Amino acid sequence: MRIKHNTAIVLALLLSAGAGRASSISQTQAYGNFETAGVIIRVDGMDFDETATVEYKRSSDPDHAWGHDFVRYDGNHMATSLFGLAPNTSYDLRITLHDPDGVTGTNPVTATISTRPEYALPTPLRVVNVANQTELNAAVTGAQPGDEIRLAAGTYPDGIHVYNRSGTSDHPIVFTSQGTAKPLINGNSDGGIELEGSGHLVLDDLEVHNEAGDGIYIRGSHHVVVRRCYVHDSRPGDYTSNIFICHSEESVPPYAGNYLILDNVIGDDVHDAVEEDQGPGPSYVNVQGQSYFGIRCDYQPGGFLTVRGNVIYGVVDGIHPTGDEGQVPVMGPDDPNVLNTWRDQNLDLYDNVIYDCKDDCIECDGHMVNGRIFRNRLGKCENAITVSPFYPGPLFVLRNSAHGFHQNCIKQNTGVAGISRNVLFYHNTFREKARSNPPHCGDEHCLYRGEPAYQQQFTYHNNIFYARGRVYNGDLYNSGQYHRYDVFDHNLMYSTRQTDPTYAYKWVCAHGDPLNNTRYADLASFRAATGQESHGVWGDPLLDTTLLAGYPVNSKLQDLRITAGSPAIDQGTPIAGINDSYFGSAPDIGAYEHGGAGVEAGPDEIGPTPDLRLEPSRPNPFAHRTMISYFNRLPGRISLTVFNAAGQKIKVLADQHQRAGWHRTAWDGRNEANRRVGAGIYFVALNAGMVSQRLRLVVVR
Repeated sequence: MRIKHNTAIVLALLLSAGAGRASSISQTQAYGNFETAGVIIRVDGMDFDETATVEYKRSSDPDHAWGHDFVRYDGNHMATSLFGLAPNTSYDLRITLHDPDGVTGTNPVTATISTRPEYALPTPLRVVNVANQTELNAAVTGAQPGDEIRLAAGTYPDGIHVYNRSGTSDHPIVFTSQGTAKPLINGNSDGGIELEGSGHLVLDDLEVHNEAGDGIYIRGSHHVVVRRCYVHDSRPGDYTSNIFICHSEESVPPYAGNYLILDNVIGDDVHDAVEEDQGPGPSYVNVQGQSYFGIRCDYQPGGFLTVRGNVIYGVVDGIHPTGDEGQVPVMGPDDPNVLNTWRDQNLDLYDNVIYDCKDDCIECDGHMVNGRIFRNRLGKCENAITVSPFYPGPLFVLRNSAHGFHQNCIKQNTGVAGISRNVLFYHNTFREKARSNPPHCGDEHCLYRGEPAYQQQFTYHNNIFYARGRVYNGDLYNSGQYHRYDVFDHNLMYSTRQTDPTYAYKWVCAHGDPLNNTRYADLASFRAATGQESHGVWGDPLLDTTLLAGYPVNSKLQDLRITAGSPAIDQGTPIAGINDSYFGSAPDIGAYEHGGAGVEAGPDEIGPTPDLRLEPSRPNPFAHRTMISYFNRLPGRISLTVFNAAGQKIKVLADQHQRAGWHRTAWDGRNEANRRVGAGIYFVALNAGMVSQRLRLVVVR
C-alpha cells in the first residue's frame, strides 16, 4: 500500500474553476545531504489536480524504489524528501507527473543527486598555533584559506571575531584546540564567537561561555561548521542564544546558507530552578540566569541547515530551526513562489537529545520547504514539538520519541497570521508524563489543537499517543477559523484517564461545522462520528519506560521502545519511502520497530553518530540483487551474514577486519552453494564485537 498525500485532491475541489489545463515539469532542483535528499519541481499549468511521484536508486543498481509522493506547497511547486540514503553515493531519480488533464513535455523527468560524505576535518595547508588573545587576534587578521588555527588550553577573554574573511570549499579556515583541552572562549555583547560576512569556516572542539552576549553569532555567512563544541550559559534574558544564525541575505553569494551543527553539547547549567509545571511564571519566560535558545535561526537564516547528534538542555527553547514566524509578507498556499521571498529550505534535524527546556524542545514555528525532523529524543519541557504556525512545507516529522512534556506533544494553535499546512507526522512515540506534585489539571492533554487557528493538510500515521487525560483535545470557538483536511489513521492511542475519566477525544475542525468541539468517550465513537482513525488501535502500547543512562533523572528521557505483546506490533501501514524495512507482516506503530534495533535507531544510538549502523538495503523487496551499506566508527572485525526466517545461515557476505567508515556490499540472492534462494523473508545481521544489528530483506521471484 502506498500512502498518498491528499493536498491536490482537496484543493481540486476548492479551486476547480481553473481545471482542464495540461501541465508539465519545467524545473527540477535536488539536494543531497548525508542520508537524506530534498527534491523540488516546478509545474507549469498547475490547476491543483496534479500529483507527482518519485522513484530512486543508487546509480550503480538496476532497480528503482518508490519514494514519498510529492506535496504541493505553493501555486507552482511541489516538494518531497528521500530518507535512508547512504552517504557519499550517487542516486538516480525518476519523477513522474500525473494530471487528468494531460501532461506535456518530458515525463518522467530524470535527475541525479550525490549525498555528502561523512564529515571530517580537512588536511590543513598551514597550521597556526596560538596561546593567548593577542596571538589569536593576529591569526584571525592574517587568516587564509586552508589555515588551521589551533588554540592552546586557556581563556580567550575577547573571543573570536571574523569579518569578511573566507576559506574555500576545499580549504576552509578552521579554529580548533591543540588537543589537550578545550580552550575557553569568552567574548562581548556581539558574541563569544562572531562570524559576519564570511564563508567556509569551521569551529571545532572549543568551549564557548559568553555571559555578555550570544555564544556563537553567525550573520551573513555561509558554509559554517560547528562541531564537538561545548557552548553554554550565554547571556541570560529574552531571546538570547547559545548559537544564533541570521541574515543570510547579507552573505556573498546571498542566501547560500549551508550550516552543519554536529556533535555539540549546548546548554545552560547555572540558573534558578524550573518547577515541575514549567514555572515560575509562563513557560515562555526564562528564569533568572537562564539563556533563551540552544540554537536559534531567524531573520532569513538561509537554507540547508543540518543539526545532528547534539545534546541540548537547560534553556527555554531547545532548537528554533525555522525563521521569520508570522513576518510580512505571509505567503498563502497559492502564492506563485514562496522561496523567492522566504529562502529556508532543506532542514535536517536528527539524532539530537533535548531535555529540561522551560518551553519547547523543538520550536518549528516559521518558514521551511522540505524540512526533516527525525530520530530525536525529547525529554522534560512544556511542548515537545511546536508547529504554530508553520508553512509552507512539506515538513516530515518521523521516528521521534518524547516523554516529559507538561502541556502538549505537538502544539498546533497558530497564534499569528498565516495558514499552517503540509506537516506529516509518521512513526513518532509520545508519552505524556505522570504528575503527582503538582497534580494533573484539566487543560493538560497529549495532542492539542487550539485557537487561534488556520491549519490544513496535517497527516498523522503510525504514531503512538499515550495520554493521562484526553488523547486529543481541541478548542475552536472563533468565527472563520479551522483545522481542516487533516488525516488521522493507523495510530495507536491510549489514556490512563487520570485527568478526564469521561472523554478521550474533543474534536475540532472548522467553526460552524456540526462536529466542531464535539466530545467522544472512546475510539469507536470518535471513528464513527468523524471518519478518522478507520484503522486506528486503542490499547496500552507497553512501552519500556527505563530512564536513559547517562542523563539526569529529571530529564524525563525514557527508552520508549515497545515491548513483547504490544498492540503496536504489525499494526502500522506501509508508507513508500518512509518504512520500507520492517519485521513481521506490517510495520510497527511508533518510533521503533520491535525486535529490530538495527532497523531504526534505538535509544543508545541517539546523540553523536553511533559506533555501528546498518542502512536499509536498496532495493527491498528485490528479485536479483540488493545493496547493503553499513558504518563502523572504529576499525575492527566485522561480520555480515544473511539468515532465513528460521535462523539458518544462508550466506556470509563479510567476515574480516575492516577499516573505520562506510562500507557497502551486494547480495545477489544466492546461498553459499551459489544457488538462488526461494522467495520469502530473510535477515541480514551485522556484528562488531558485542554490538549487533539486523535488517529484514524480502526476496521476490
